[in-house]
Amino acid sequence: MSTPNAPQPQRRTWPYALTAVTVLAIQQGWDAQQVITLAVSLLVLIALITSAGQGSE
Repeated sequence: MSTPNAPQPQRRTWPYALTAVTVLAIQQGWDAQQVITLAVSLLVLIALITSAGQGSE
């Protein structure tokens, strides 16, 4: 039985957001190279944010 104030495990929602943005770009008719550039840029941004967040732990 868990207590009401117990810390909850952190859910990682960035894979869903990355997938949603990529699918939306494809549905909007973006060229393949534009979608690849978008996905790579988002992954680099996520990696930077994640590594910056690890320094504070």
